[in-house]
Amino acid sequence: MKNKLIIIFILLMSILIISWNVIKFNQNGNSNKLLLVEVISSPHRSKLLRQQLNEFERKHDGVQVEVISLPWGQAYEKLSMMVRGGTVPDVIEMPDFWASRYIKSGLLENLQPSLDASLVKSDFSKELLKYAYLKRQDGLYVIPYGSYLRALIYNKKLFAAAGIKTLPLTFDDFVAVSAKISQLPNKYGFCFHGARGGAVFFYWLATTMNGSVEHFDASHQSIFSKPKVIQALRIIKQMYEKGYFPRDSINWGFNETVAGFYANRCAMLHQSPDALLALKKRMNDEDYASMPMPLGPAGKSFPHLGFIGWSVFKQSMHRKNAWLLLEHLLSKKNNRAWSIQAGIVPVYQDVARHIFSSGEHNRGWYKEIADDRWQYMINPNYLDGIDYFDSVVMIQSAQEMLLGSKTVEEVVAIWSEFLTRAEHNWLKQQNNFHEKEFSDNHLRESRNGSR
Repeated sequence: MKNKLIIIFILLMSILIISWNVIKFNQNGNSNKLLLVEVISSPHRSKLLRQQLNEFERKHDGVQVEVISLPWGQAYEKLSMMVRGGTVPDVIEMPDFWASRYIKSGLLENLQPSLDASLVKSDFSKELLKYAYLKRQDGLYVIPYGSYLRALIYNKKLFAAAGIKTLPLTFDDFVAVSAKISQLPNKYGFCFHGARGGAVFFYWLATTMNGSVEHFDASHQSIFSKPKVIQALRIIKQMYEKGYFPRDSINWGFNETVAGFYANRCAMLHQSPDALLALKKRMNDEDYASMPMPLGPAGKSFPHLGFIGWSVFKQSMHRKNAWLLLEHLLSKKNNRAWSIQAGIVPVYQDVARHIFSSGEHNRGWYKEIADDRWQYMINPNYLDGIDYFDSVVMIQSAQEMLLGSKTVEEVVAIWSEFLTRAEHNWLKQQNNFHEKEFSDNHLRESRNGSR
């Protein structure tokens, strides 16, 4: 209890410091000052951002850009408290699964008119731009600068030590390889991502086991209640119980999973290309490579594609300059440099093909891009409440499932009920879904069917 109070106190003090900085910033009264908040920060990334902002300031005499960098693990809560407290930035780095919340609240500027009048989108990935609309018809509120496509990175030394000569192609192969590597002393098959950010693994598992990229069936019910998905979740639980994942990985975030991999604790890592930046610094190039995500029973796999981009808050008094800043950051030259530094798939198609076209390290992502057996899957980020569900509810209940305090069936019921209800509400908002097609009885049948 004492530790929790200390953590809460530290978080509140951080918010007060940030809020005071923003208040001071706003009180300067200079209409040419912009405030940008980045939510995925690192020293090298922030340094490059500052260089690009300095170039923007030189091109636009008198315009200044101040940056607040939030650590990813606390960014969701800190940004929420900033906005609730009235300290609203001009430009915000916006992850895909946060966007619906801010759009629904009416806080983000519709950037469609500005994009239509701009030349910046001429070579944008049409597929990525389509995802950025979040199935909305009323505008575009996030301009993506790139995407995080998931693949499997594997440790070649540990594979060799376990006598594994063939890479796992299917989910069954993945389980078998994990088991074999875990027979090595103090080694594990898979670097499980059990903390925030880990929800994408379960979305991949559900769609791949179900054989479709869709998160809902024809009756608008979540696929998490499907028998093949439930069985796959049971297998994941068994893998954890048998020691195929590190015991403490239930609390691992991005940094911990990557550290577990380069420390040679676990042999496979489910991550996006940004993980390669850390591996390159700490491992020999010949000791690791990547492969595509395992195929499911239908011979298909649906690796997660998450996008991130820039948004402008509607309350900004400097929306014209804010858009000019977005155009600058999204130029092909800056986007290429940013993508390489951040380890993301660029928004520009030709740049993406060039970066991922060769090399063992990039092989997994290139295979997913080039082979029709792999199709991108994006989380249902258009649903109301999906940010909290993915970040908190799904993570906590998955941890409880692996630790045995909840059964697989109980967790499936929680996930299916939320997602099905949220999809139902979204469809009603689109004026193309009738209540008679979806009743509480339908929900009860879904819950009963998962037991």
